[in-house]
This record gives sequence, structure tokens and C-alpha cells, in this order.
Amino acid sequence: MRIVFFLLCLVSLAAEPLKVSVGAKSAILMNAETGAVLFEKSADERAYPASLTKIATALYAVKKNKKALDAKVTCSQQCLRRMNKSVKVAHGYKDPAYFLEPDGTHFWLKKGEEMPFIDLLYGILIPSGNDASNTVANYIGGSIPKFVDGMNQYLKKIGCTNTQFMNPHGLHHPNHWTTARDLAIITREALKEELIRTIVSTQEYERCQTNLQTPRKILNKNKLIVPGKFFYSRAIGMKIGYHSDAKHTYASVARDGNRTLIAVLLGYDDPHQQFRDAIRLFEAAFEEEKEERLLFRKEENTFSRELKGAKGPLKATLTEDIAISYFPSEEPDITIELNWEHLTPPISQGRCVGAIKVFDGEMRELESSPLIATAGVERSLPALVGAAVRGEWTCPSEFQKILTLFLGIGVMLTLFGLYRFQGKEKG
Repeated sequence: MRIVFFLLCLVSLAAEPLKVSVGAKSAILMNAETGAVLFEKSADERAYPASLTKIATALYAVKKNKKALDAKVTCSQQCLRRMNKSVKVAHGYKDPAYFLEPDGTHFWLKKGEEMPFIDLLYGILIPSGNDASNTVANYIGGSIPKFVDGMNQYLKKIGCTNTQFMNPHGLHHPNHWTTARDLAIITREALKEELIRTIVSTQEYERCQTNLQTPRKILNKNKLIVPGKFFYSRAIGMKIGYHSDAKHTYASVARDGNRTLIAVLLGYDDPHQQFRDAIRLFEAAFEEEKEERLLFRKEENTFSRELKGAKGPLKATLTEDIAISYFPSEEPDITIELNWEHLTPPISQGRCVGAIKVFDGEMRELESSPLIATAGVERSLPALVGAAVRGEWTCPSEFQKILTLFLGIGVMLTLFGLYRFQGKEKG
């Protein structure tokens, strides 16, 4: 058992957001491990995500899939139903929101075609197949609308507070929206899945042979991970999107050492500027040098606590300095906890009696140091007597001999006193 005190809470006021200019209507740069935001621009403004929706679709499908990755999935006619955007507009978007559009991106699926679940995931994230998204949604949810409802509920659970999806692929619907911040949260969660990390880092993929079609090679359209003008060696993948209402959208992930960053950029007219801006954000962050803040110096800090049944207070000190290091744009909000072990005297000098722990805003432990007793703490006399009465304490043998001696002397004196008293009465 431990006794915990919130010793000190520090709110970060000195974090310095990256000074970078981007052409996105809304954008964010987030640390994938900590959730720290290094840069943002209108990050909570609602926007159309286009095919960035498919990151959420793949994530939710992987989370909900209970069968083998190579389980065969059949593409039904319902998953391939199409309608021109002009008709959708004329109908006031009252038709099912999952209906495909003739000019949308696809995975070339045919009615009745059977394909392994894992290949359909590649079809969602690499060529951005709207048909693959519908097929997976129908397979996982039992129906596409049920899948979308479940996905929206799941996204709320992981912290998306401003997202509402109407379909699994991202084709335009006026009520299908999210924010740069929520997309970063979705991407961060998706990166926890090894399968998704593998797929989005794939440069080239071969669509497998099926009961209806022969194999076909597919190239990743994420220009930061394929050879060319925008290739970026630190990039490890993610997703691009586009439709005329959303314009060009992009979620990108890059890693340098142990630091993984997520950039979400929305609303570009230029189909290439999103790649330039992502690189600029990553480079500005990766060029930062870490800073260090000393929180406690071991020689200067002694911690004290009153203990029930002790002669005096328990005093303890740290075994080492406590300091945190961070990048300037990611200075964390921290909470410092003083954790005392649940101890009763006697306590010997040098015993570990607790610890100081430092946590970030998401209560991940950043640093800690044990607390060591600077001196022994003995029981008070009332505590000794009480323990002896309860049978919880036995006198040391030397002390027992002294007590026996004093008890014997006491008995002799008592008997001598009685003898004298009786002698006086007879006289």
C-alpha cells in the first residue's frame, strides 16, 4: 500500500510552438507518443477530410475484425452502387451516403469477387479504394450504415470530439466532417497497429489474384515515401485525400530516432504544396535541440512525514537529482507525486520509504527517484506498551534480563516492606 500526495502541479506556459508558415486552411503537428502539439493552425475548425476518412475505417476494421486476416470477403452489389455527384446534390444528399461515384478512386472490385480481408485493407490505404472501404465496412459491420455508426462511437471513445462520418470512404456529404486535431488523434491511434504501420509504409503492392481477376501492381501515391521530387527519408507513411469540396488533404508520419511526428494538413488547391509543407513542419521539429529542467536537487531537498507511534518524524532524501528533458515546442504539463510507502516504526536508516515521480499530461511517468530514510525512526514508549499489550512486540533478551532484575528487586522490596509492617503491628 502506498500513500500518495500530489506534491506539485506545474502547468507548461513556456512551450514555444514551431514558427512555420503553411498554406493549409487547417493543420496540426503532433507527437505520436505523447500527444503533444508542436504546431497548429485552425486545428479545431471543421473540414471535409476526403479519403483521410479511410484511416479511421481501416483502424476500426482492424479493431473489430475477429477472423483471420486471410479470411475471404465477398464484394456484394450493394457495396458497388454508384450515383453521380450531380444526382446526389439534386436529391439533397438524401440517398445513402455510402453510394460510390463513377470518377472516385477504386480497387477495381467486381460483384461476387472474393478477396482476403488483409488485401482489402491494402486496397483501402494504398490506392484509396472506395469500393474496398464499402466492402470491408459491410463485412465487419453487417451493413455499411451499422459499421459507420460503430466507427463514430469508437472515435468518440478515443477522444475525437468534433468528428461525424457518414460513410467509410470520404466521398463528399455535407454532414461528413472532422478537424485536423481529430484526424491527428485517429492517426496516432492507427499507428499503434503494426498491420496498419506496415501497409502505409508500402511503396508498391500487388493486388492478389481472385476468383474473377488476375494480379495487378499498385503504387502508393504518398509522395514522401516513394522515390521522386518529394521523397523524405524520415517519412514512414500514411494517407492522401482529395475531392472538390475538401480539396487536397494529407496526413503524414515521420520518425527521427525515438521521436515520431504526425502532420495533418487540410484544404489545399495545389496538389503538391501539402508535401512541401509536411516536410517543412517535420524539418523544423527535427532541428530542435532538447532542453533540460532541474526539478529537485538531491542535496537540497529533504522530505518529512509524521508517523503514528514514532518518536519523531520520518525524514527522507532523494538518491539522485530529478530533471526532465524536452524539445522546446513540446514542453510538457507535468504532475509531481510524492509517494510514501505505508510503513510503521521501527524504520532503519537507509531504508527506501517512498519515491518522487514525475508524470506528463497523460500521466505517463517521465522520471522518478526513490526516497531513502536519513535516520532511523524508533517507536514511542506508548506505542511500545500498546504493542506489548496486544502481543505485537517482544522485548529483546537483554532488556528482558534487566526487567527481570528490576522485577525481582521490586518483589524483594515489597516483601521486606510487608515484613516490617507486620512487625510493627505485633509490637
